[in-house]
Amino acid sequence: MRASLNNKEWVLATTSSLTTLPRQVYFRAYGIQGGTCVQEHQHSWWQFLFAREGLMQVQAGEMTILLPPDYGVWIPPGCLHTLWVSEEVELESLYIKAEAITLKPDETRVVMVDDFVRAFIHHGCTSLPVHYDETGTEGRKVEVLLDLLQSLPDAPLNLPFPANARLLDVCLAIQAAPHLPHTLEQSADLACMSTRSFSRHFLRATGLPFHQWRQRLRLLSALEMLRSGRTVTEVALTVGYSTPSAFIYAFRQLFGQSPKHFS
Repeated sequence: MRASLNNKEWVLATTSSLTTLPRQVYFRAYGIQGGTCVQEHQHSWWQFLFAREGLMQVQAGEMTILLPPDYGVWIPPGCLHTLWVSEEVELESLYIKAEAITLKPDETRVVMVDDFVRAFIHHGCTSLPVHYDETGTEGRKVEVLLDLLQSLPDAPLNLPFPANARLLDVCLAIQAAPHLPHTLEQSADLACMSTRSFSRHFLRATGLPFHQWRQRLRLLSALEMLRSGRTVTEVALTVGYSTPSAFIYAFRQLFGQSPKHFS
């Protein structure tokens, strides 16, 4: 079966049929081919979703997340989510019993994964057996990993889309043509609101001021373009920046890395 997103065709795939976890943490490591959509699903446990290699887009509730390597996302129990994998991905995902996690149970969080935690996740996925000894050395390793994962710093890779139809039309218009100005006045007109009313409703619906949301969408769109091999200059112009230097500055401000880090 196939699905369509952004005028691309995607091969549909399903997730694991697992209904109970054999241990407090269940490690999953497997590859997903580019062009795959993992259909909407939910779990009764926490998931720490992480790709050791490759870029994927995650739709979790009303949140859209573009997830490159070195970043992970906490998906809470019961949260409906979909994966759009545009390039080959090496997934290293953790399923974790709800009682083992102290995060807010309704909060989807994107975090930066440092080199040590990255190596620790890989060790768990490749070296720990499914039925590891929870009372021995293996269990203690897992407890340390859980502490480290929950203390990872937040990352600005999430992009909330509003449920309001008029505001959503504005967001989709920006997503379809990020190179256009999409000024506050133009966007308010599209939503049939005054600029003041539009700004207030947009902030309430997304948690971000309109100009920040617009900039974040442009920069997140740039990630996928950089991963596809396009030059920094080409990407900067495509997402609406007049000069590469302005784009590089904004990119560093948001991601803490230069665009070349993601190419």
